Amino acid sequence: MPHISIKHFPRTFTEAEKADLVAALTETVTRVFGTDAGAVSLAVEPVEPVVWTERVHRPEIEARPHLLWKQPNYSQPLPIEPIEPTEGTR
Repeated sequence: MPHISIKHFPRTFTEAEKADLVAALTETVTRVFGTDAGAVSLAVEPVEPVVWTERVHRPEIEARPHLLWKQPNYSQPLPIEPIEPTEGTR
């Protein structure tokens, strides 16, 4: 306790970015919760944009607004669909 779970659009992180995120979140969580750093766990899960609404927005944001301490800055996420070539662009 506590466990932090972050879902994000896929991207590559450097080892320095990973270390920075872990250190910053661990420092904040241990200070706010008054717990030892060894008690903190962190999961980082990439989620493709085309399934973001289905896998993240609806079940974790729309269905559980009472748990959100910060709302996203988008009103309705739209899945990003692959662009299909049209007749003139094939």
